[in-house]
Amino acid sequence: MDKDILRTARDLMGQYRVGFCLLACLLLAGAALGAETARPAPTETTPERVDLLAVGDWEYRDGNPPTTATAMARYAAAQRDPIQAALLLGDNFRVHLKKDKKPQLETIFEATYDAKRLNFPFYAVLGNHDCESSNRRIEMDYAKAHPDSRWKMPARWYRLDLPARNPLVTILMLDSNVSEMSSKDWKAERQWLADELAKPRAPWTLCGAHRPLFSNGTHGDGAKLQKEWGTIFKKYRVDFYLCGHDHALEHLEIDGWPTSFLVLGGGGGRLREDGDGDHGPFSRSSFGFAHLAFDRRQAKVRLIDGRGGLLHEYVREAQGR
Repeated sequence: MDKDILRTARDLMGQYRVGFCLLACLLLAGAALGAETARPAPTETTPERVDLLAVGDWEYRDGNPPTTATAMARYAAAQRDPIQAALLLGDNFRVHLKKDKKPQLETIFEATYDAKRLNFPFYAVLGNHDCESSNRRIEMDYAKAHPDSRWKMPARWYRLDLPARNPLVTILMLDSNVSEMSSKDWKAERQWLADELAKPRAPWTLCGAHRPLFSNGTHGDGAKLQKEWGTIFKKYRVDFYLCGHDHALEHLEIDGWPTSFLVLGGGGGRLREDGDGDHGPFSRSSFGFAHLAFDRRQAKVRLIDGRGGLLHEYVREAQGR
């Protein structure tokens, strides 16, 4: 009788051990499942840097060698940090574009700007020569019809925030060709510029167009733009204004203005000698382009000549120094 009781007790203890183990396994599994379910979604990291190339007055014409475009491709391929985009500052074509079965714009653009080494979007604005023919409409229509193309021109003026989330740079691309638009359109653009600058913006603000506010080149300073855009730039403390029109590379700092002015008309149009302007600190009649690198603390600007050599370099701090 005692042996039967002991055997029964051992059997019960074994069953309890098995049940306890099963319970423990279920609890552990449930805990693991609960931990996986409760894990917070990863947060998007703030981008550390945005790199842009900028050039104006590409002025493609038959037989015009793409000197600056070749230098841009070599330069971009050699950079440790990837280039996110290029800004084209007007006078993109001197030929009258045709709407052929294979668009002429595509043929010229792709042949000039290496798709492998310059594999990023090119955001363009209109120059005065783009407005002198049907090119203006063709350039915008092509961008609309080919959204996968690197060529981007969604409107005559438009806003970019780069990158789209947690942006470092707000870019307002503008049409400076006041003589080529109605008074109504000019006023609408000016109001749009003020409205966009009044909205929340990234740490850095850059405006780009074709004609200069200040220039040492043959076209010289733009008094109308100084009056109508300059007051807005001052009010909202725009960091950079990029333009072309004068075929030179210039970095200008003007007393009383919070904005750094870059004239980047070295894209390929025939060079002209500097004019009578005496703005500084740097001005040279040269082919070339700019590289702008932004992080939260500072923006670094390099002016590169048509052979890829460094001409001028400076740093602008977030406080404006």
